[in-house]
Amino acid sequence: MGFFTRLFGRDDAAKRDAASLYAKLMQQSRNPQFYGENRFPDSYDGRIDVLTLHIAIVLEALRSFDEQGQRLSQALFDEMKDDFEIALREEGISDAGVKKRIKPMIQLFYTRVKDYTESLPMDGIKSVAANLHEKDGFKMSSTFLDELQLYSVTFRQTLSDKTLGEIASSQFNFPDL
Repeated sequence: MGFFTRLFGRDDAAKRDAASLYAKLMQQSRNPQFYGENRFPDSYDGRIDVLTLHIAIVLEALRSFDEQGQRLSQALFDEMKDDFEIALREEGISDAGVKKRIKPMIQLFYTRVKDYTESLPMDGIKSVAANLHEKDGFKMSSTFLDELQLYSVTFRQTLSDKTLGEIASSQFNFPDL
């Protein structure tokens, strides 16, 4: 969005759609079915991982669309980054501290998105998710990993059947986990 657009407050459809889409993904990523014993840890890192998985699947779906899909992808990323910055500020971190902490968070996000999207067509979601928290002593069950793989592939398939407008306006349902 350009300087004059921001200055005069013109409504940006991609930004508005991204805010709605991000809110829907955030709500789903807080679903208690993802967390607990032998699942993702119910912690800051675990919740970020589940959110990242959902965003990665949406970003992968948006790749099949033209420039408008790229605009929505960028707006979705910007919405997430803004939300992370707000969360850090709410923790009492100064502007300088936010800048210092947000960069590694974004790098980790890109790494995870890349890992998830590259592994999505195969059975790779299971291995990516299994390795995320193992170093912290948090092991996911093979049953949950199978369910997560099926959930991810089904969610991606659901989005592939949707138009850009349907995705942008969050007109889709999440599969059961």
